[in-house]
Amino acid sequence: MILNKTVKTNNKILERIETSVKWYNPAKGYGFLIRDTDPTDIMIHFSVLDAVGCPYITEGDRVICDIGPGKHGLQVVRVREVRFCSPEPRSLADFFDSKATSFDPASLEELEGTVKWYNSKKGYGFIYPDDGRAEVFLHASVVHAAGCKSLMPGVRVLIKVFSSERGQEARMLTVLCDERQEAI
Repeated sequence: MILNKTVKTNNKILERIETSVKWYNPAKGYGFLIRDTDPTDIMIHFSVLDAVGCPYITEGDRVICDIGPGKHGLQVVRVREVRFCSPEPRSLADFFDSKATSFDPASLEELEGTVKWYNSKKGYGFIYPDDGRAEVFLHASVVHAAGCKSLMPGVRVLIKVFSSERGQEARMLTVLCDERQEAI
């Protein structure tokens, strides 16, 4: 594979490079890569990793990718290859088991609500709780752990929530019977 090459795709000029992972957090859905010769951060979103079946990357992994300009600087447009620093298989469940703050699922507050919106490309959305309180943040990792790829607005859900300094976050999700969701 030729690196440090300019590639033209869909009238966009991209650069194909090999980078190192500076940091990546699947719970946030993004991270940053860095070249060996240039300290400029390159943003990587979970969706480009998801497109190649990679659950997450860690510091020390090498990523061959096509990069281009984004809203706030350089970003990964397409992942070509990931070279893991360790040979062990990876899953998001393993990541969250090892990194997440420990909490007892029984201690989380259980709420029913309706999906306000969810964007699988952005990796998050919000739920309106039935009790009328402020909307609850929903991250893609929770949606994927529930066995869904996406959620449609209006779908009824049962969630277990955690209160953080930024508000309530769904930590567990169950889709209640909804014929609109069965196709996804």
